[in-house]
Amino acid sequence: MADTWYDTVYRNNHNDVNEFLEYKQSLGRSPRTVNAYSRVLKKFYHDHFPELTPANTGTEHIEQYLAILDDRELSRNTKRRYIESLSAFFSYAVKRERFTEITGNPAAVILEELPRVRRDRPDCATWNNAKRIVHAIPDPRNKAVAVILAKTGCRLTEALEIQLDDLLLDQGFIRLQHRKGGREGVVPVDDEVKQTINRFQMVRGQTDSQYLFVSIRGNRVSREMVRRAVRTAATEQGITDEDASEFHEKFTPHTFRTVFTTEMRRQGMDDRILQYIRGDSPQGTIDLYTKVDRQEARQQYRNCIKTLHL
Repeated sequence: MADTWYDTVYRNNHNDVNEFLEYKQSLGRSPRTVNAYSRVLKKFYHDHFPELTPANTGTEHIEQYLAILDDRELSRNTKRRYIESLSAFFSYAVKRERFTEITGNPAAVILEELPRVRRDRPDCATWNNAKRIVHAIPDPRNKAVAVILAKTGCRLTEALEIQLDDLLLDQGFIRLQHRKGGREGVVPVDDEVKQTINRFQMVRGQTDSQYLFVSIRGNRVSREMVRRAVRTAATEQGITDEDASEFHEKFTPHTFRTVFTTEMRRQGMDDRILQYIRGDSPQGTIDLYTKVDRQEARQQYRNCIKTLHL
């Protein structure tokens, strides 16, 4: 199965850490999120500091770890993400009386000194460019994925997790079961999305997989396949250079999310609804399972969404 690595939870030598991971799973955190926590904590305690215990971990060890990450020439945001995983564990432990020997969060002070870099919107992130890229993708499956990304603003992983029974097309919705943070949402779609999915299903082929987007082996499509298709189309259209490396120069599957957000705001979509469609808002901010809110969101979406002229 593609991307099963992200479903792995790495067991730790320290029971305190394992309790933390089990707790995050019990809260419904996504497999990818728990995987990230477990990978960082395993690397920290197994590989870099095998003689160190959580109770004896100090700020100096976090600083040494940051130096190790710096030697790998990682971006500031990537380094911060790793430190955040450590901080999340200590923040959890220090609030539990049973972890009597863990009395502070040694990663917190490093986070304060390592602010996140707020990147500018990519120069190429325009609706017209998104439209050109969608048109330039020849494969019906990859084109259908790109259409969903462009017209719902969902993350690539969320689109690839869509299963056949998540298609509520007659009602004008698609269910996204594996959103960031372990949430689930039902997002509105328009007739153009429905027609694209219906056309794709006609050529999808016979497979026992319940995933909408499958590879020739019948497994869920990998993210790299879609990334490659989008990158190739963007290059062929002259939107990005083949060797583009800077964030503002690249058009990736995630750029569709930026395009969608920008266009919906320009069209006047209510931020409350936009946040839910994007999967940013906490559960309960807007409940699309109720008839009134579902129809309100669908109506606003239909008023704001633009066509790709497929």
